[in-house]
Amino acid sequence: MQFKSNKLIIENANPFKNDTLNRKPHISNFASLLENISTPIVLSVNAPWGHGKTTFLEMLNAQLQNQECNSIYFSAWETDFASDPLLAFLGEINQKIESIINGDIKKTKAWNKTKKAGMHLLKKGIPAAIKVDTAGILDVDKIIEAESSKVMEGLSKDFLGDYIKNKNVISQFKDGVSKVLSNDGSPVTKLFVIVDELDRCRPTYAIELLERIKHLLDIEGLVFVLAMDKIQLAHSVKGVYGTEFEALGYLRRFIDIEYTLPESSLEEFIEQLFINFGFNDFFKKRMKYEVFQDDKENLKASLKLLANARKLSLREVEQLFSKINLVIHSTPENTHLYPSLLAFLIFVKEYHHESYSKYVDKNGTPDELIGILYSIFPEVVRIEEKACLLIEAYLIGAKRDRFSNSLGSSLNRHEIIKNANADSPEVINYSNDVINQSAKFWGYRDSIDLNGLKQRIELVDSFNFGVKES
Repeated sequence: MQFKSNKLIIENANPFKNDTLNRKPHISNFASLLENISTPIVLSVNAPWGHGKTTFLEMLNAQLQNQECNSIYFSAWETDFASDPLLAFLGEINQKIESIINGDIKKTKAWNKTKKAGMHLLKKGIPAAIKVDTAGILDVDKIIEAESSKVMEGLSKDFLGDYIKNKNVISQFKDGVSKVLSNDGSPVTKLFVIVDELDRCRPTYAIELLERIKHLLDIEGLVFVLAMDKIQLAHSVKGVYGTEFEALGYLRRFIDIEYTLPESSLEEFIEQLFINFGFNDFFKKRMKYEVFQDDKENLKASLKLLANARKLSLREVEQLFSKINLVIHSTPENTHLYPSLLAFLIFVKEYHHESYSKYVDKNGTPDELIGILYSIFPEVVRIEEKACLLIEAYLIGAKRDRFSNSLGSSLNRHEIIKNANADSPEVINYSNDVINQSAKFWGYRDSIDLNGLKQRIELVDSFNFGVKES
């Protein structure tokens, strides 16, 4: 059993070999823009958690390198153990800088001075009190101008002296990087720095990294591409500076251009997950049973319908697959899965847990879950999509067997529609199909084992699913 979907492999020689979500045209255009854009500049790639920012940036980094650009990929989250983001940054770019220098004595000397200045900044740092007094927005080029008296009020002369010394070191740092990237009258060497998972870092680390980029690395030749969930990062900023702080305005100070990641095709992603999780092989083994012939397509159709209607992220879809994966592999080969019902129950357990609990209770009725189904899918969709019909029919059918009859009002409503003959033919046909389909499960041999399905679904609660960006 494939417990989880394997991480997408990005091959440097062919970044788009496994590009099932058709990212290539977006990344190719983005890479061309970066090659021609003026510097220094900071761009953000904005998307909510789980929408594929990491894969996008890994492909972008590989594409830039294929175009013989100087590009490095830097995971902020993997380095936020460092006391200062500058330390992590210098460590990450050192090898790339060495390749740019390529033995040039002057550039080597400039880079050594840069590292020395960087170490001084790491030891001294920008005084924390100044950062607090300015809500973290420290502009080293303006702070000693007109507003300096306000900012520095109450600070000792020694404190001011340390600050001036630090300001000089900052100038040395920036000058050193500039010399490394300069080319004696020719265009400067561009260095693309791709920073991923900023929104997963400690709030203070994320903020300090943004400030370092803005205040120390605003240098011709440097291009920063930052992946972020802007809304989540804004919450982190508020966590540091207070709930009333204008966090989005603060973030705009650091970003020159914002790029919103295009939405991925959930249909194509689900098709790929069927392969990654081994679902195709699983259902192939069950094809010898005639009654299970449509199981794979019914599951696929239900997942696509639910994922699109709820606008699930790629990560959320993958987590649903992980849970369904455990359920189907804990089901004997000759046992009914009722895949449309299975997909819907796992979905509502995740997003409407209380309603799920009421339904699977022995005396629960399908009314509340059918209400959720109707709130997700308008009538025109329910009529057109077989998956909706199957979900509703299974919800009703599972609540009537030889031990109980907890149908609520759902079946009766369809009987009224059918007999009154006052609605459109499509609505009447839908109600008639729900009645007929649900009635298939009311015999002794054909009844849905809801309790068994519930036990397998709730087995999932015993497992923890790791969280990672896609």
